[in-house]
Amino acid sequence: MKCFLVSLGCPKNLVDSEIMLALLVKEGYNLTYSEEEAEIIIVNTCGFIESAKAESIETILEMAMLKKTGSCRALVVTGCLSQRYSKDLKAEIPEVDAFIGTGEFHRITEVLEKLKKKKKIELVSDPEYIWIPDIPRLITTPFFYAYLKIAEGCSHKCSFCIIPELRGKYRSRPMEDIIKEAQMLAEQGVKEIIIIAQDPTIYGRDLPTKSRLINLLKKIEKIEGIKWIRLLYLYPDSISNDLLTFIKESDKICNYIDLPLQHCESIILKAMGRQGNKDSFLRLIENIRNKVPHVTLRTSLIIGFPGETEEEFVSLLDFIEKVRFDRLGAFEYSKEEGTKAATLKEQIKKKTKKERLHRLMTLQQKISLEKNKSLIGTVQEVIVEKIITKGTYKTIGRTKRDAPDIDGSIYLQASEVLPGDIVKAKITKAKEYDLIGEIVSK
Repeated sequence: MKCFLVSLGCPKNLVDSEIMLALLVKEGYNLTYSEEEAEIIIVNTCGFIESAKAESIETILEMAMLKKTGSCRALVVTGCLSQRYSKDLKAEIPEVDAFIGTGEFHRITEVLEKLKKKKKIELVSDPEYIWIPDIPRLITTPFFYAYLKIAEGCSHKCSFCIIPELRGKYRSRPMEDIIKEAQMLAEQGVKEIIIIAQDPTIYGRDLPTKSRLINLLKKIEKIEGIKWIRLLYLYPDSISNDLLTFIKESDKICNYIDLPLQHCESIILKAMGRQGNKDSFLRLIENIRNKVPHVTLRTSLIIGFPGETEEEFVSLLDFIEKVRFDRLGAFEYSKEEGTKAATLKEQIKKKTKKERLHRLMTLQQKISLEKNKSLIGTVQEVIVEKIITKGTYKTIGRTKRDAPDIDGSIYLQASEVLPGDIVKAKITKAKEYDLIGEIVSK
């Protein structure tokens, strides 16, 4: 039977989708890029914030229509939305044949077999499962990079976040399983490994062996074929000097640190259930820049958290101006049902949140342009992502300073290179988020 899978949300969800695709192929199912042709449609949903929930529901409804207009015989909903709202969705969208929670996605083929005999299935439980890499994932990213999830769930108590409910408590994967999966990825041609988890810095603390992130990285470094290792979502609370020194001395780990600070004002951070304040963050960032020269610093921020005053927002702008992050993502606060933050008074008006976000991103755009201009004349290592046939710049890639999807690109003049090649390029021009350059060596 032909299967079509839609993957929504974050890279962690994408990894689950790639595992499901591999399991489907192993059991003899055929994959198709056409939802109209598919006899089985799987929607792996995101339920993190309101906009993500809306996108997931809209996608489910679109796929449900194909039970009438297409070839669809079975519609399966997996992921975070299914984990949290399966009963509500079952009542509202009767076209769905099965709901699978975040801790049961590995049972996808078992569910499909049961659907041959049973009309409706709901398989949702407290998430405890950890993937064991018996077979290679079916990579859906460009072949030269892949995400590597080193832990499941989250045990932090952020007041705005529903992830612990959706994904369960923090569970580190055994190191040998991660290394085995990384080796499989390298054998598939992956050159860039992107380490992900809700908080990679605390990897291994819950394991009997008390493994550490550094120990894991040392083993991944040794895998033949892996050229770049990128770390995402490093909580500021647990970044050690040992880790910074290791990043600096490594030939493979990108000098790229992603710090999800969320805010700088202590009163807001406390209400968020997070540690730190402006002074502690400034000290941390100074230490990072001292320990890892030429580091690229990225952060993510929440704008319009309940109770955020104009003065506190201006303080955040001053903080950004002082720190001058290389990369920054900012999001309007989303009031999520079931979170502590949703019960707080002084919810900020949508108009105010939107206006503040615009002011912040206008500032960051200026900083980003200045940062990129400072790179003109330098030579950067670049991974080629795609070749296009039209225009002046026919080669598009990324530097070590840029993560896929969330950061910028570098545009290069035509050259005899292929996607996945790693080259040296001299930066000749700069835009707010992107660079322009020329290849100087391959």
